[in-house]
Amino acid sequence: MGDEARTLDYGVTYDMVAARRAGGQLLTLTAHRTHERIPPHKHTNDYVCLVLAGGFVEHEGKRSHERMSGCAFTHHAGETHCDHVGFRGAICINLHSPEGARAPEIEGMCSAAARIPAEELAFELAKDSPEDLALASLAVEILDALGPAKRAPPGSGGWIAKVVQAISDEPYRRWSLDEMSRIANHHPVHVAQSFRVAAGMSLGAFQRLRRLTRLSLALRHGKQSLAVLACEFGYCDQPHMTSEFRAVFGVSPGRYRRDFH
Repeated sequence: MGDEARTLDYGVTYDMVAARRAGGQLLTLTAHRTHERIPPHKHTNDYVCLVLAGGFVEHEGKRSHERMSGCAFTHHAGETHCDHVGFRGAICINLHSPEGARAPEIEGMCSAAARIPAEELAFELAKDSPEDLALASLAVEILDALGPAKRAPPGSGGWIAKVVQAISDEPYRRWSLDEMSRIANHHPVHVAQSFRVAAGMSLGAFQRLRRLTRLSLALRHGKQSLAVLACEFGYCDQPHMTSEFRAVFGVSPGRYRRDFH
């Protein structure tokens, strides 16, 4: 597989939809389509990848790794691999090390402390945020939370991680607080208050952030009408979707789509 592998330049990844430099680091957002097969390739730089949604199987030589939602791992420069994306597609955040720098060794499932800022970073990249400080600080938070002493081993994690996973798996769903409390197995008041303390935002704000990130990617890649998207993403109608999207992204969904086509 190594001989025919394509070498990707610094910071280049397949299906990259957004990229920003902040704090001396390149940060990218990738969205892979359902059942996509990414051919053998290697990168000229190290980077840390965090899978936010969906998943894929990565083949490296005779080894295979299942990269599911919530996992994080390091790719080192020159490692040849190919990927088979699953039926849900995949959305990833990539933290590229400066050219020639070594990325930390990361392999495993993330805690909520890493996933929440990663979702925030994806949102900021999707709306092309010009705030370098916000982007750089989120990247630092993510890498700090992925440190060996803080990484969540397989099968572990508290109720906040379960809530984050549920919202990430079904961003189109209008979750209720009662549903969240059943997932967490805690009283609704405790769930609402504790999530705000841990995440720095309310459950509703996190759900809105996640939904708008996915909507922005659908506008970039898909061809569904705005009315169909409004229905799929749980809005009562298209004007409601347009109003919420414009308030956050500064443009209408139609204008946002035209800017990428």
